[in-house]
Formats: sequence, structure tokens, C-alpha cells
Amino acid sequence: MMSRQNTTTNEFKDLKDELTSPENHTDSIISQNNSKKGQPTAPSQAEKTTEQKESRQKRKSKTRELEEKIQLLEFELETWKEKTLRLSAELQNVRRRYDREMANTVIYANQKLIEALIPVIDELELALKSSHQSKNFKAFHNGVEMIYQKLMQILEKEGVKPIKALGEKFDYNLHEAVLMQEDTTAEPGTILEVIQKGYFYKDKVLRHAKVIVAK
Repeated sequence: MMSRQNTTTNEFKDLKDELTSPENHTDSIISQNNSKKGQPTAPSQAEKTTEQKESRQKRKSKTRELEEKIQLLEFELETWKEKTLRLSAELQNVRRRYDREMANTVIYANQKLIEALIPVIDELELALKSSHQSKNFKAFHNGVEMIYQKLMQILEKEGVKPIKALGEKFDYNLHEAVLMQEDTTAEPGTILEVIQKGYFYKDKVLRHAKVIVAK
């Protein structure tokens, strides 16, 4: 009986020593700390308030940034509107000026030619006046011929040239046959006589030459 009691007492002592030993105490504390770390901690009211303030500040900052961008875009839009209106007005002025210049160009296109022909008209008037005072036909003829040569020079400078016809082969692009005539001295299709001269204006036929052609 005594032996069994001693055994029980020893077992209890061993268990007490094990529970009260420093190692077991430390392990218990570590275990408790680890258990606390693994559990989520609920935020306090102060932390919630701070987060709400930060969120409101971020929203306000974002709103201000967007408002500033909108103001900047509105300013740029107004600037471009003003530039567009100004350029449109300038374009209309340029167009009106161009139309006016084109109209003047069409109206006064032959001004230089007329200015060059006026002296020829003066000389013709002098020739006609002198023909009444003098009966010298040869002098009158020479004067008219000089005026004619001067007139042809003026026209040639403007791009007007006579079409070659006499002795040439008939070309319907350049000539107009008013009569077909037999001629033993000329090959068929040869132009025998020019009834009315034809003229080029630069590279274009201004008037076909009216001619008599050999059969």
C-alpha cells in the first residue's frame, strides 16, 4: 500500500516538474504568441477614420485634377475656335482677291496686244491722210507694206503665224479646199493658189487656209 502511494506521489511530482520547467513555459508562451499572430486583428475605430479621410482626400484630389484638365481643354478649344474663325476670314479675303484678279485678267487679257497695235493704227491713219495729199501711189504702197510688216511682227510675238500653203500638199487639218482645178504642171493634191491665208495661234489652228487644189 505504501509502495503504491509513493509511486503515485512520484508521478505527480514528475508531472509538476514538467509543467513548471522553463522550457515548457517558454514553449507555451511561443505557442500562445503564434496562435495570436495567426488570428486576424480587427481594425480600430481610429484606423477606420484615418482610412476614410485618406479616401476622401484622394477623391478630392482626383476631382480637382479632372476639373483642371477640363478647364485647360475648354481654353484650348476656345483658342482653336478663334484661330479657325480668323483663318476662315483670311481665306475668304484671299478668295475674293483671287476672283477679282482673275476677272481683271480675263477683261484685260489683250491689253498688251492692243497697246502694241495702237501705233500701227496711228501709222495707217497717217498713210490714209497722206494718200489724199499726194498722188504718189508707189510711196503709199511702200508705206502700207511697212505697216503690214510691223503688224505681222507684233502678231508673231503674240504667237500668231501664217500657215504655209502655196505649193504644199493639201492637209485637211490646215487647209480648206474651195476649188479643185486641173493643172498638168502640178501633182494632184498640190495647193495651186491661196484664196485666204490661214493662221496658227501658238500650236492651235486659228483659221484654216482657203486654197485651190490641183486634181
